Amino acid sequence: MTGSICNLRLWRSIISIAVTAAIVCISLAAESSEPATRRDSDGASSKPAATAPAGPLKNLKIDRKGKRVIIDAKVTPRQPRKGEPEPPMMLEFLMCKTGVKEHETLLTTDVPPSSLHAALLVLGLAPGRPAQWITPAGKKPVFISPAGAALNISVRWTDKSGKVRQVPVTDWMIEIASKKKLPKTRWIFVGSDFLDDGRYWADLEGLHISVTNFAAAVIDVPFQSTSKDAFREFAVNMSVIPPRGTPVKLIIQVVKGAQNAPAARITFNVDAIGRIKLDGKAIAPENISRAVRRFLSRHADTSADVRIDPKALVYDRERLREILEQSGLTRITFSTRELRAEILPRTPADADKAIKWWKGQFARKDDLIIDPAEDAAASLEHIKRRIKQAEALSELWADYAAGLKKALDEYEAQQKKKELD
Repeated sequence: MTGSICNLRLWRSIISIAVTAAIVCISLAAESSEPATRRDSDGASSKPAATAPAGPLKNLKIDRKGKRVIIDAKVTPRQPRKGEPEPPMMLEFLMCKTGVKEHETLLTTDVPPSSLHAALLVLGLAPGRPAQWITPAGKKPVFISPAGAALNISVRWTDKSGKVRQVPVTDWMIEIASKKKLPKTRWIFVGSDFLDDGRYWADLEGLHISVTNFAAAVIDVPFQSTSKDAFREFAVNMSVIPPRGTPVKLIIQVVKGAQNAPAARITFNVDAIGRIKLDGKAIAPENISRAVRRFLSRHADTSADVRIDPKALVYDRERLREILEQSGLTRITFSTRELRAEILPRTPADADKAIKWWKGQFARKDDLIIDPAEDAAASLEHIKRRIKQAEALSELWADYAAGLKKALDEYEAQQKKKELD
């Protein structure tokens, strides 16, 4: 089960991000890699290397052998016209989805952020720890830098003379305070998050790569930056970037050893009837400890996010907490998902009260923005689903009771036989 957590994460992306077909195509296309090409004196290839297109995601390719992801993008900043002043274009992002925050990003792409996340999972990486502020008791807040799988990012394009160029993407950035080109730096795969409604946060915001510690982005810088103009600030290096709209290849290279980066993150979900999922895939409680320990053997600084359905039992939460702590996990965050459906009555009095409330809603329907019949229909569907869940549990418990009775009968028969002997 050494690679099982990575596989679980891949399935999480396949199932939960709602881009199933696209991710399957990514996996298939990942079998091919870019062929070796002759290098120019500046280190760029003499011609763009070709990789088989990934079906619907023809703008994203995975080079498994070379441990890299290649994304088609375009230059966003507009170079000043002759005679225009050159105010620095402030950067908050390295790359965003086309049409998103184009006034503060270097590159845009049509590739969904979730597909970038999934591609990095295919290469064996686990999401790391996003930037965060913590407040120790009685002390000032402390900033914790992002940590996780390290990446090198470069950009390749064809210049006006027809020469293919490739440079670290930081060559296209300057630090405002020093006015100097940003030193080559490694980036961090922090991974975005899932919202209560199941949507991938980075897809909703359209954020791929941040330079200002945005928690929603898939990739971040490994140091403290900000969008609040207080710490490290970056701008476009207008003297070197090609014209707006220039097609480029953004090359995200996995740093050697990144698959075993100390900082990594796993996610558990507990539903209303106590069923547990690890990174989107169901797991039995008795298998959790082994999975966590094997993950910890690769990632010593592992943290866990546990999302609890508000209708789950306290027992379900505490049981999982005990398993994780006994497995060696010390950094666990518990949160309760938003309640998206009514809690059904537990007593006849509760049911009578609920019916009275519904009748009141129907009586004043003309005063309401939404016809209460819509909500009532949704509640009926919710009740049907819960009845099916209860029937499934009833069947499970009936089988359990039958098995227990059989075991008890066999035990009592053996005891009687011993007494007779």
